Amino acid sequence: MRNISKITTGTITIALALGLMGCSHARSNNESIDGSEAKKELAIELKFLQNECERLINKDGKIEDKTFQSYKNDFNLLSASINSTSKVETQSDRELTESIAQLKRDVDALTEKEYVKSYKRFNSSKTIYEVTLMNNVHDVIDATKISEKSNNVSDSFNDKHFHSSEAQIKKYVGPAIDHINTVSKYKIELMQDEIQKHRDSFTKLQLEQLKKATHNFDLSLDNQIKSIQAYKPIGEDYSVSREFSYKASEKYTNACVYITDFESNLGIAKAGDF
Repeated sequence: MRNISKITTGTITIALALGLMGCSHARSNNESIDGSEAKKELAIELKFLQNECERLINKDGKIEDKTFQSYKNDFNLLSASINSTSKVETQSDRELTESIAQLKRDVDALTEKEYVKSYKRFNSSKTIYEVTLMNNVHDVIDATKISEKSNNVSDSFNDKHFHSSEAQIKKYVGPAIDHINTVSKYKIELMQDEIQKHRDSFTKLQLEQLKKATHNFDLSLDNQIKSIQAYKPIGEDYSVSREFSYKASEKYTNACVYITDFESNLGIAKAGDF
């Protein structure tokens, strides 16, 4: 068989073990904030969201998807921080209007103690990660791991075109690479934007883990692209494509070590996730 071997259980065990060795993140620097200060800070964030919501609704021309994705994360972060049920999922004027109105009501209804707790959650690395980063991180994990249940485009390309002719292979190389760039690499861009936006809420160690994980995921996808570009019909030299597939797998494993470490320190890692 031409397929490279799957990631072994031993490798994942090592990654999980390394993750459990990490140190706890730094103590929050906003623990002494009082109710009035917390209320003021959350009011500023709410006002920002209201302005952004209005801009999205009254858009002149096309709003870039990244603008909406950033707003969605900011909105859902504040919502989660105050335990509101209001959420933004799609760029619908009706949804945007109704969700921001509900969020304002929920913010205004907070007690002084709730303002403090909400503000702490709003600046918590755990809340920030779970709301703004975790879904995309795990989507990229799924897109880079070697597994029958994953969305690894290179692996799927290998399986699908094992008996394809050179002409058939050339026909599907472009779409496969476009999928990696527009889906998985785009999600990495969104992750990088959120990491940069919330860099002050992460400890130095957490920031390093996230950046190294993201970098390794990106390299893994780069090697998937190179593997697809070098793919040859059966009977021809497949060694170059296979070598890039091995490198993609290696970078994926490296990234998982950093993410396991990061999530374990936050108390949200689950065995078998990767």
